[in-house]
Amino acid sequence: NKGNQSWSLSEFMKQSQQIQKEFQASSSSILTQVSRGVLVGLVVGAIVSSFRFFIEHFFHFVQGLYKDLGRSPINWVIILSMYLFIILLASQLIKKNQNVKGSGIPQVEAELKGLLQIDWWTTLWQKYILGILSIASGLMLGREGPSIQLGAMGGKGLAKKLALSPVEERALIASGAAAGLAAAFNAPIAGLLFVVEEVYHHFSRVFWVSTLAASLVANFVSLNIFGQTPVLNMPDHIPHIDLSSYWIFLVMGIFLGLTGYFYEVAVLNIGRVYQKLGAYFKVPAPYYPIFAFLLILPIGYYFPHLLGGGNQLVLDLAHVPLSIQTLIFYFGVRFIWSMISYGSGLPGGIFLPILALGSVLGALVAAVLLQFGLIHSNQLPLFVILGMSGYFSAISKAPLTAMILVTEMVGDIRTLMPIGLVTLTAYITMDLLKGAPVYEAMLEQLMPEVTSGSDVLTLIEIPVSEKIAGHQVRDLNLPRDLLITTYQHNGKNSTVHGSTRLYLGDSIYLVVKETDIGRVKELLL
Repeated sequence: NKGNQSWSLSEFMKQSQQIQKEFQASSSSILTQVSRGVLVGLVVGAIVSSFRFFIEHFFHFVQGLYKDLGRSPINWVIILSMYLFIILLASQLIKKNQNVKGSGIPQVEAELKGLLQIDWWTTLWQKYILGILSIASGLMLGREGPSIQLGAMGGKGLAKKLALSPVEERALIASGAAAGLAAAFNAPIAGLLFVVEEVYHHFSRVFWVSTLAASLVANFVSLNIFGQTPVLNMPDHIPHIDLSSYWIFLVMGIFLGLTGYFYEVAVLNIGRVYQKLGAYFKVPAPYYPIFAFLLILPIGYYFPHLLGGGNQLVLDLAHVPLSIQTLIFYFGVRFIWSMISYGSGLPGGIFLPILALGSVLGALVAAVLLQFGLIHSNQLPLFVILGMSGYFSAISKAPLTAMILVTEMVGDIRTLMPIGLVTLTAYITMDLLKGAPVYEAMLEQLMPEVTSGSDVLTLIEIPVSEKIAGHQVRDLNLPRDLLITTYQHNGKNSTVHGSTRLYLGDSIYLVVKETDIGRVKELLL
């Protein structure tokens, strides 16, 4: 039945044929999955690489305007006119399409859970144009969240053009999201892991092969445009810390976990601050960017090197030792203004700003240790790296992604042991504080706005977890609107019966409503 109503015969046959098509799609060959991943990688690589190219060049132009404000007053006119244009454009686009706002990662999660159906083309071109203008304007926003959403929309667009089934469409959305991160940061393995840890939440044969192929190809496209130098290239030789001093990494991990918790509390509540400001000054929500642009002006005038996502700041910190007072000041400015920037609702992410804040905290820890003679000055880059990984791990609660992302971005695998120790400690600290993965928490805040999911039946594949392993299907306490159809054991598919016993690590195929995908995964995983 469908709610309290029965399916008509024609509806039932149509749904059955669709589910059969999806099952055939889930059984497609590896070559088919890889070829689709390659196609996604080429398309998304071109989209995100051009997105990154325009952001970098436009940002350098804006930063140059700020640096010459004292000598060229006409620059004030240019900057203010540019900000006015962005505010007016954003207000019109966001009124019509809320999916253009912010990072875009929660929207991708909502779509993969069946809670949201996004118009891929409208969101793609609007996010692309407005994202370039917003991120390059000097606000402390990152390109990675929008890049992930642009990649997901590119993957969805390809699925629509190829007339693929819903299960294949979700696979291409996930592949596009990973490819977007790979092209944004030249980090293909981190792209795959991020989708697994933060977006998809489990490995699935239907998607992981195409996702890896898409990430590698998108990264290849990006490397051809930006070169093979790592995004955050560090000094060639970073001296190791003696094993007897590894307690430093444990303390540092706890520190990063605590500070990461306060970051999450702030970023999840900045929307309320904007609502109060809007109510007090009678400014409607689509015009909230007015506050962000007004408040960024003094930072651009006095500290233009602190503008933007923070890529250059990370590189500077790794090469130039700064005083404890300066680092505390940098952290305060970056923390407050990254909140102001993200809360405005303009397209832009927190990914790179989090890494920048983590690098400042890492440099701060190093500065304190240098005061006590516990480390050498040439070990500063190591602590910048550890700060990024630990801080991101705590806030995202995606430790594997944090480790591999930072390792790929700095291009040095020799620091993986300290990274792992700091990252794990920061993650445990955040978990003990009951901190939630920041993007899932953002999705929960988005839920009241999510009304466009579909009740159409679809097929999903999930692994047999410890929660249900060892049980017979008849013993599972399943909702009435969920049906396990097929069981995959040792690479072979078989029809599920009540007596079928499920074993850890095998896969099951389920028929569910699209809007229940997330709920079912939580129930069975």
